[in-house]
Amino acid sequence: MLEFMQSLSTSQGPTKNTVEPHYFFPGEDNTDVRKWLTLCKEYFDRNPTQWEYHAHCILFALGKTKGNKVAHFSQKYRNVMRGLSGYTQDARYSTWQHFRQEIIKRNISIEEEQ
Repeated sequence: MLEFMQSLSTSQGPTKNTVEPHYFFPGEDNTDVRKWLTLCKEYFDRNPTQWEYHAHCILFALGKTKGNKVAHFSQKYRNVMRGLSGYTQDARYSTWQHFRQEIIKRNISIEEEQ
């Protein structure tokens, strides 16, 4: 009986798939932003209780960007989303749809869209 009670007190609830995607988005010409967004979204969908808010998903994704080509975008997006560094906060920046639209717009050339 004591073991049973101890097991209840140490239970941590449902197991989460905590393996993060190892794929960083460098914004280089040979990287596919849509594929990267899909990998991020699949990760969020596997862990829905951990990723309840779009803003958390966006901040995680911004943390998975690296390189000079996306550094300015990532910093500015984060600043507008939170209203930091003199930027006016914009609620649209806290939605995954807006983030997806903005990062695709800045990383897909006209030729790729056709």
